[in-house]
Amino acid sequence: MSSAALHKLLEIVPEKSRASVYALDRSFESVLSSFAPPTVGILAQHVYGYKSPKKSLDNVSVTTDRENAASLAKALYTAIGVPMALCCFIYTFLYCTYPRDRDRARMTALIELEMQEIESDDSPLREEHSRLNVSETIGFG
Repeated sequence: MSSAALHKLLEIVPEKSRASVYALDRSFESVLSSFAPPTVGILAQHVYGYKSPKKSLDNVSVTTDRENAASLAKALYTAIGVPMALCCFIYTFLYCTYPRDRDRARMTALIELEMQEIESDDSPLREEHSRLNVSETIGFG
């Protein structure tokens, strides 16, 4: 994940969940990337016509080597290009929703901060609220 994407992730994920979300992101990326080598092999052999040599390596023709190299190149390009295109599509969608998500995360953080201040005994709002209740009680008593 790039530093810009990580920065944006930090802006929309609540502070208490950041480690879990980052670990989940790393886990998904690691698991999905583990499928890359077999995918390249399957694509090269079954889609792009890689021919494994049946004789010793000395007897393999230059033409077969070039064809196999081209098959591997196409398989690598496909195995890299398709996921990159998918990521571009997903990130484009996420950038469209990002401003709303960022504002929602900021509002939630502000609400949580205000709730913590209200619950705190040393909070000025709590003291003012207590003074109002005392003065109202004294005035009616």
